[in-house]
Amino acid sequence: MEQNAAKIVTSAILDMDFKTVVVAGNAYIIMPPTMKKLAGAGYWLSGIKGDTIKEVFLSKDNIEAFSHALSWLIQGDESLFEELLNGTDKELSDALEEAYSLISAENFSKLLALAKNVANLTAKPKQ
Repeated sequence: MEQNAAKIVTSAILDMDFKTVVVAGNAYIIMPPTMKKLAGAGYWLSGIKGDTIKEVFLSKDNIEAFSHALSWLIQGDESLFEELLNGTDKELSDALEEAYSLISAENFSKLLALAKNVANLTAKPKQ
């Protein structure tokens, strides 16, 4: 587990943990989202009915909200909205799913375990 967690941390530092998605024939790189990007995307997705994020992504009548949210996750603002609006609902929902996969609970738990181990190592004096 520690080796995998270390790989996650080092790949994040080296900007190696990303997803590439294709929408309307254009490729976009999605880096792990920051709190600002998640908040921007969440703003647009919050009005969509669904008990889980998966149910929200399966909603087909929200192409504009999906375009806004995806622009936030890719760029950190709404500058890609018009461009992404040319994508299909499936392309947009798949791209959103890929973006949210970058913040999986499993990886988060591994990072917490690694951080705890590092804290323990630095807090203990050498003998």
